[in-house]
Amino acid sequence: MKTAVLMASYNGEKFIQEQLDSIKNQSLKPDYVLIRDDGSTDQTVQTVEKYIADNELQGWSIKRNEKNLGWRSNFRALLLDSLELETDYVFFSDQDDTWKLDKNEKQVSIMEENGNIEVLSGDLEIVKLDEDAIIPHFFVFDDKDKEISKYPFSQDHKTGFRQGMTLAIKTEFVQDVMEFWESTFDSLTHDILFERLSSILGTGYNLNQIVANHKRHGGNASGHTIISVKDPKAKHIYDLEHKVLGYHTIAWNVLKKRNNENAKIQEEYVKFILRRIENAKSDKIFPVLKQVCLDWNYYANMSGRIRDIIFSFKKNRIVENKA
Repeated sequence: MKTAVLMASYNGEKFIQEQLDSIKNQSLKPDYVLIRDDGSTDQTVQTVEKYIADNELQGWSIKRNEKNLGWRSNFRALLLDSLELETDYVFFSDQDDTWKLDKNEKQVSIMEENGNIEVLSGDLEIVKLDEDAIIPHFFVFDDKDKEISKYPFSQDHKTGFRQGMTLAIKTEFVQDVMEFWESTFDSLTHDILFERLSSILGTGYNLNQIVANHKRHGGNASGHTIISVKDPKAKHIYDLEHKVLGYHTIAWNVLKKRNNENAKIQEEYVKFILRRIENAKSDKIFPVLKQVCLDWNYYANMSGRIRDIIFSFKKNRIVENKA
């Protein structure tokens, strides 16, 4: 059995060594640790390179991106990197958290015992480091007293169940997802994609034990609003095309590939998003109002409906923008 840890780094010099220690000292040693640095201006790369050399770590590497990708696309690149290796499981890692030393062994053991599990997250202990930290709200499982809880079926693409740095994923699932994750879908959040898709497939679970300390500070990449009603209409359209459509397109294709009964439902969601995009680009208010009424049940929540209506009153001005 072989495992790989995938870490995206950016200006993480202050915290990264603690996480490198917790990875190195895992009771189940990773065969590979792949780190992609997204243009750090501090000593992150030098710190990692020295750590690897000092500890003579085989299978560990850090690669500098030729240009800044943003953390979402950086994780996509790491997932593609992992497919060049022979692995059975991959783990996502943030640069500023610390894992319990038996985390990976415990997760793999559970997944080996329960062959239907493709994604296994875990609980966290939050460590707030400053007043600017955004504290996430986590989904509460009804059967949280059990060892593991199954993700509830959900079509939602907005939020996940646990932070990505707790995830263990079977490589076969990674292969299926990456086959359809095109580079244009560059606003997708990796952990939400795998968690929500596995909830549809019935293969996603949570280990109801603390597996890591999650450090929250003002510099965390996650937790910040991607888009607000104050943004230009072009950003609204970009988000629909590069994130929302991406999620449902990938889900639809993976479900089709697996002959899953929910593929048809996902196809309808793809058509729904394409209608949203067409109406958003039209600069006309009535088609949006009509869609909100007719496609009411396809929206994940009321905020999505309100968002479409508010942006329908704005004019579309093309801007260079990347969420």
